[in-house]
Amino acid sequence: MSKLRGVLLSGLLLIPILSGCSQEAKPVEAESGQTQNQPSTQTTTAPEPTAETKAKEEAKPEGEAVNFEVVGQPSSDAPADQGDPKATLGGELTINSKTLTIKGSSNLLPGAKVKANVTAKGYNMWGYNDETEVNSDGSFELEVKKPDVKAQMEVELSFTSDQQSDRIQEAYGKTGEKLTGDYVYQYLDSDKLKYKVATFAYVDPKAQTNTKVPFETPVWDKPSDYGQPAIWIKPSITKNGKSLTVAAKSNFLEGTKISGGLDIPNHVHYGYTDQTEVKPDGSFSLQIPQPDKVKQYYVLIQFIPDDNMWPTVKDAYGEKGEKLKGEFIKIKDSDKKTVNMIEMKIKVDL
Repeated sequence: MSKLRGVLLSGLLLIPILSGCSQEAKPVEAESGQTQNQPSTQTTTAPEPTAETKAKEEAKPEGEAVNFEVVGQPSSDAPADQGDPKATLGGELTINSKTLTIKGSSNLLPGAKVKANVTAKGYNMWGYNDETEVNSDGSFELEVKKPDVKAQMEVELSFTSDQQSDRIQEAYGKTGEKLTGDYVYQYLDSDKLKYKVATFAYVDPKAQTNTKVPFETPVWDKPSDYGQPAIWIKPSITKNGKSLTVAAKSNFLEGTKISGGLDIPNHVHYGYTDQTEVKPDGSFSLQIPQPDKVKQYYVLIQFIPDDNMWPTVKDAYGEKGEKLKGEFIKIKDSDKKTVNMIEMKIKVDL
């Protein structure tokens, strides 16, 4: 009797064990191709929320609304001449307490990199710049750190073909040689002449916060004898606070280096100088400090040929200025060589 009970108990114990194994086993296909012992498929439905759950969900705070703006999205407002080699570049600058914000537009291709750089005469400045890409609608935005200076700030907005994508360089040339129009300037890079698109804004260091300054639209008046060796200069001089502005029209070639300075009779002086490069139409401008307690002095405008001349300038005027002509030629001797220079001397009476 005890043996029979043991057998029965053993049989009962095997039933749940085998049942558990059969649930994990893979289905076996019958000869007819049907799957045997297929587990039944059940769909679980989430229970309906109770009135109490709904009340708790409705009681949750929705949060405070936040102002936002989607930027840089494609637009149907792209310029009709987008991608034209006759490039344009412009915008407006807003003065903030610690930054300068620039919102601009251009007909440059989308993805073209545009830079902003801030300088001020009399200061060595690094890091006051920013770079961004032109959006599909031609717009872009930059923000530059505002320098703590006392001199007028020059903000240059520019595009160069350097470090652009192959697509952009194909459109405008690897050195920008395909670019045309009034926004195009020449510049020298590693003794090679290149071309850039640029525009400028000038910021008064005393200007109040939220003041808006537009970027200039260049309009060039190139003379018929532009670049010819017989040089002429038509200057104008204005006084603004403690500085003199010497603006001039000429037939000098773009990139010609012009220096300006003061000659004060019977005075030992230094620092009353400035340098600049001639613009695409022969015009140029110098900012020279105004001397105190001096009623008469001379302003000197000079072009002195040197080893750092642009190749175009050297070709036009000669390595030593030997091709120069006109009433302002003067011979300059130095330890290394003798050159022909251009000098205009202007007497100023206050």
